[in-house]
Amino acid sequence: MKHFFEALASEEKHKALPEEFDYFEKLIGSWKIDYVDNSSSHAIKDEWHFSWILEGMAVQDVIVLPGFEYGTTIRVYNPGTHAWDVAYCYTGKIMRFEARKQDDKIVLTNIEDERRKWVFAEISDDYFHWQDVTVKEDGNWYADFDLYANRA
Repeated sequence: MKHFFEALASEEKHKALPEEFDYFEKLIGSWKIDYVDNSSSHAIKDEWHFSWILEGMAVQDVIVLPGFEYGTTIRVYNPGTHAWDVAYCYTGKIMRFEARKQDDKIVLTNIEDERRKWVFAEISDDYFHWQDVTVKEDGNWYADFDLYANRA
């Protein structure tokens, strides 16, 4: 298994990935998280880990939410669209997104349902805010889940 992890992980982004599309670099590392279900105000505390992979042309994460969900996301830069192709995988499900910058946010739009979005906001060296959003019929965004992350 050691060889698998050595082949997968990268120490840094690839030089061919343009700086203006390097959306996820600040997320690389480990984070302590508070994941809040806004329908019940129930919160789960745990961790989220991000790493460069595939020679630095992709970012993978592992989110750990015991009793709720363990998942992994692979984000691959697409030079043809200047966006990121994203796949989130957890038991029995794969969700696909396209990630683009919108102002100071990274917005991931669900390929199968454009009303479903994941948003990384308020990204700094030691903190970020993530939301699982549904766009309502009137155009307003409702955050179904909020996640608050502090660097571990």
